[in-house]
Amino acid sequence: MTAKLLRVNNIDLALLKSNPPQLSITVFGSSPTTGWTNTHLVPYVYIMPPEGGIYDFDLVGTPPSGPAGEMISPAVANYIWPEYPSDLKGVRVHASLNKAEEMLADDTKSINYD
Repeated sequence: MTAKLLRVNNIDLALLKSNPPQLSITVFGSSPTTGWTNTHLVPYVYIMPPEGGIYDFDLVGTPPSGPAGEMISPAVANYIWPEYPSDLKGVRVHASLNKAEEMLADDTKSINYD
C-alpha cells in the first residue's frame, strides 16, 4: 500500500529532446522514516483541464513493513510525461505536510525537437 511522503522539498522540470517532446518531472522530498521504497508521482485525473494550466501530482511511496529508523530521510521521484497537455503552465506536487509548485519556463514551452 502506498502513502504520501512527508514533504516536497524541490521540483525540477526539464523538456527531453524527443519527438514529440516529453516533460521530465523530478521531485526531491522527504519521508518520515527510513525504509520507504517505490517512491513515485501519481498524476491527478482531470475530466476537464485545470484552470490556470497547473497540473497536480501526489508524491507517494511504500512505507516500511517492519521497524524503521525514526529520522526524516531524503526521497526522489521522477515522472516522464509523454505528450503532455499543450495548456501546461506548471505542476503542483502534494505531500502529507505541504505542496509545492514549479512553473514551466516560458522559453521551454515552445521548443520543438523535430
